[in-house]
Amino acid sequence: MICDYRLKVFYTVAVKGSFTAAAKELGITQPAVSNHISELEGAIGDTLFYRSRRESVLSPKGKILFDYAEKILNLYRCADRELTPAKREERRELTIAADPEAARSILRPLVEYYTRIYPGTDISVIERGREEASAMIDDLTADIAVTDMPRENSDSTVFATVAINGASAPMRTYYLSMTTDSEKKAVIDDFLLCCKTFR
Repeated sequence: MICDYRLKVFYTVAVKGSFTAAAKELGITQPAVSNHISELEGAIGDTLFYRSRRESVLSPKGKILFDYAEKILNLYRCADRELTPAKREERRELTIAADPEAARSILRPLVEYYTRIYPGTDISVIERGREEASAMIDDLTADIAVTDMPRENSDSTVFATVAINGASAPMRTYYLSMTTDSEKKAVIDDFLLCCKTFR
């Protein structure tokens, strides 16, 4: 896989919260992790983590680098997928119930991008109102719901904010909810990764 290893080490420390946990995750020694972070800090000229015995917390500069590292590593992963031939036996399916406007303006281009990276994937985008989309998540007939308001009594995150020209409201926000079906987690995670890297 294409990757900037120092950036991967930094990202893993930030996610795991300690140098020791990152070393275990990456299969390298704790001094090796420290060396990679020291090299990055030397290049930046500032501290990336506030260290203590129990945890490592991102510094202000570390927080800035973390945001970029997540995007860069995601782009590496997408590039790797496009450059590596897909396995013939790999078959992916995803059903998205979405607000009609979000389906047309946001999701269709995302689906095209995703299927380019994961050829052979069957993604259905079904235009539904908020209540119908929520019901489809509840009865597991949809894997993802994109609605104009957060779903009640469930975890919903902001999916996209769209500017609307000439409207009284300056923008529209869409919210994302996901199924609890663990078998679909990998496909959903990859789709969300593509969403983060899509331009």
